[in-house]
Amino acid sequence: MSPNSKNYFQSYLGIGPEEEAEMLNSIGYNSTIDLFSDVPQNLIERTPINIDGPYSEFELNSIFKKISQKNFNDHLSFLGGGVRDLYIPAFLEELMRRGEIYTAYTSYQPEIAQGMLQLIYEYESQVAELTGMDVISASLYDWATALGESARMMMRIMKRRSILVANPISPERLEVLRTYTEHSGFNIVLVDGEGTINQNDILIIIEEDSRKDKKEREIAGVYFEIPTFHGVLPSQVDEFIDEIHKYDVLVTVGIDLISLGILRTPAEYNADFMIGEGQILGSGVSNGGPLLGILGTKYNRKWIQNFPGRLVGKTTELGSDLPGYCITLSTREQHIRREKATSNICSNQTLMAVNAGIFLAGLGPKGIRDLASGLVDRAHYLAKELNKLEGIRSPVFEPFLFDFVVDFGSISHEKLEEQCISQGILPGLKIEGTSCLRLISVSDKHRKEELDYFVNVISEVSKL
Repeated sequence: MSPNSKNYFQSYLGIGPEEEAEMLNSIGYNSTIDLFSDVPQNLIERTPINIDGPYSEFELNSIFKKISQKNFNDHLSFLGGGVRDLYIPAFLEELMRRGEIYTAYTSYQPEIAQGMLQLIYEYESQVAELTGMDVISASLYDWATALGESARMMMRIMKRRSILVANPISPERLEVLRTYTEHSGFNIVLVDGEGTINQNDILIIIEEDSRKDKKEREIAGVYFEIPTFHGVLPSQVDEFIDEIHKYDVLVTVGIDLISLGILRTPAEYNADFMIGEGQILGSGVSNGGPLLGILGTKYNRKWIQNFPGRLVGKTTELGSDLPGYCITLSTREQHIRREKATSNICSNQTLMAVNAGIFLAGLGPKGIRDLASGLVDRAHYLAKELNKLEGIRSPVFEPFLFDFVVDFGSISHEKLEEQCISQGILPGLKIEGTSCLRLISVSDKHRKEELDYFVNVISEVSKL
């Protein structure tokens, strides 16, 4: 077709008024708004929206660049609570730019997708080795959706309607969990603790429930985090989980994957399910996404059959000993089981899972251990220095690992944020309460002079 042809340009620039009228006439409509007849009329905005433009590509780039300058790209960040701003190795960024990785989606045709399936399998295997769990999901959306899926899975397996959740927990994770469960007739029972897990109250609730007839028991499982949302390492976890199991109740543990460089694995204290956030394995914070939900379990065929999402497995090719990879489990409702599916998850985070797998392979066991140790050193140094300041209590809860809660005294959250941001600092995550409590998270990118700078800024702010 000639570049000067009218049809040539229209094929690339979209339809014009004549083509639009012809298309609508062929399906019996007068205007595009008629296509939305099922939308209530009071919800349709008929007044043209006042939007500037149109702009050229060059002009749009300039506009977006100006808007992006409002971001705090160069601020020293102590935000955390699940997503952490860690250094991304150069080798990882280079490998993730490869087209066969960057554009890949779910590998439905194993005969032409062996490379991608192997990458997913390697990711599953590395996370299994790191956590000690036997089976790892190919990926979920994020930590919060992994929590929702594990809670529903425990209730399906036990045929009960309630989950006990140890507080403190991220408000966002709790909100997603309730969205996943409460509209399905399930119950979330929040058990408050002072910075850490209230083991005694949880066991009392379970013991009371166990007195009921077995068919009338309601509690299917318990969820808690190591470390907790406030950064605290709970004590006697082995004994706590053993006591829960005595009452025929399941346990899901939320973990910081990096912490496993120096802490025991969930398998070692006999957790039934493990969940966590995979963003910390080589992904940027990117304004909150994309993230990576990690879900693992012990080997139990009944539990595996209740797994959400998909699993990639390894076998051998027909008639040879060569390795072959394929999707061995897929509960996706529109893909395999439809209305009988155990989950409504419609996609996964394959790109982020591959990214995490390459990150783990690049660092290896020693690299993960060194990363975790470095974060511990930074966190404990910063907590100690902040505690030297008058009117500051740091940490509020102990023992802690990477994250810790600081009480900034009588200053308000708004004043603290205003003063710190003006000095190029994002002073951690606000914790709701009567005083100025904030969750402080460190990064491997924080140098000692930057930690000292944060302490000096807080010293000046606390005097206001």
